[in-house]
Amino acid sequence: MRHIQISEYRQDPAVRELLALAADPVDEPALQELIDDCRQLQVLAAFGADGGPVALAAYRLGDEYSLCIEYLAVLGTHQRRGLASALVSRLQELHGRCIWATTDADAVDFYRALGFLISDSAADPRWPAARRHLCTLPYAPLLGLQPTSDPGYEDVDGAPSRGLIELAPADPRWPGDFEKIRAALSAALGSSALAIEHTGSTSVPGLPAKPLIDVALLVPDADDEGRYVPQLRAAGMVFWHREPGWYKHRMFKPGAGTGLAAGNIHVFSPGSPEFLRMVLFRDHLRGHRADREAYAAAKREAASQLAATHGAQGLVMDYNRIKEPFILDLHRRIFGS
Repeated sequence: MRHIQISEYRQDPAVRELLALAADPVDEPALQELIDDCRQLQVLAAFGADGGPVALAAYRLGDEYSLCIEYLAVLGTHQRRGLASALVSRLQELHGRCIWATTDADAVDFYRALGFLISDSAADPRWPAARRHLCTLPYAPLLGLQPTSDPGYEDVDGAPSRGLIELAPADPRWPGDFEKIRAALSAALGSSALAIEHTGSTSVPGLPAKPLIDVALLVPDADDEGRYVPQLRAAGMVFWHREPGWYKHRMFKPGAGTGLAAGNIHVFSPGSPEFLRMVLFRDHLRGHRADREAYAAAKREAASQLAATHGAQGLVMDYNRIKEPFILDLHRRIFGS
């Protein structure tokens, strides 16, 4: 395998066929436009016995945590030989980042088999009729670490509030509450909503929780607020705070006029290790009863401790701090780090 300059292969029949397989251009002008687009990307190619390219991955580096595969294809004569998975593995070896890609239903099983997490995604303007999925491959060393720089916490239209931290029994209405928030976010952002996942304790059946719906929303670049903040505010979401140094995190809440359930909408960029931790933690608790019950006990103990020391003056961040040792220990077991 080696990197190639796509401009040097503009007329190469194999490269043209690979890009046609990856993106299904409708005609020659569309194929030429696709080749031009790939000049802005890095291209890793695998070669056959005759020295010609037989597979390629065209990709771009995102932030320090992520890499996006834009196009991935293997010639029909070389399929089922593990070339596509080898390209993906090599990219992670080279760059040490989480890998993400959007794809239609035909390729989801391939990505799932490699360990990618699959989320429903918004329609891509290039293929408006196709159902799309966001596929994200965790990079375990990143999941076991946290940023060491100042997160730069800034209140925007919200502020920390004090109160008695109370847990509610699991409520069968919570999934429906999430779906309503998801629909509102999807309508507001269109193709910019790369993934919308129900996370936190309300996403785990049987788990007691603060009655707040936690939502993880992925947008192309969470730092580029001009591309999504106006749309969310127009939909009645309140921009609560930002933490640029903590995986570009922004948080919104459904406004009182939306009619939506109370919740926290956490905005990240695709490939964010924190997004992956949230989804993997949720999925683990859904499938492991003993850990789910142990976490429920840790949550009750944290709420009890905070009530005993602060009463109605408790802060959610203090509640989270008390149960953090349990969460970090479970993270180490889940992520193997």
